[in-house]
Amino acid sequence: MTTNVKDNAVLRWIAVLPASALAAWVAWIAVTIGNRIFSGAQGIDTGSFLFRAGVEFIASAAMGSAFVYVGAYVAPSHKKHAAYALAGIGFVVIGFLLFPALLVSNYWAVWADFAAILGVAGVTYSIYTEDDAFEP
Repeated sequence: MTTNVKDNAVLRWIAVLPASALAAWVAWIAVTIGNRIFSGAQGIDTGSFLFRAGVEFIASAAMGSAFVYVGAYVAPSHKKHAAYALAGIGFVVIGFLLFPALLVSNYWAVWADFAAILGVAGVTYSIYTEDDAFEP
């Protein structure tokens, strides 16, 4: 059974958003668990304020970065435009998550949202400045 190139492209376009969301979640989990395991093994206090601030920042920035990068990678064509669209979706979702965090004064969520914004913006800028790395 052979698949048509057009069918493959349609399936890849359908998979862009789920792949982005899954990659963001996996990146956050991997960074968080990895930091806890390797830092605890080295004797670093994983319950300290600075450790938590660092892990929240790095994990959330990785989450935002993975969301845009993987989605742009999965897109079959117009990869830069897909990255811009995913960045817009990411900014909107982060904005929606930031509002309730500010209402209940959850400053860890505000910190994580700030880091995710930087992750999304950083990867989007990196894709923007690339010449042909994300074009077919």
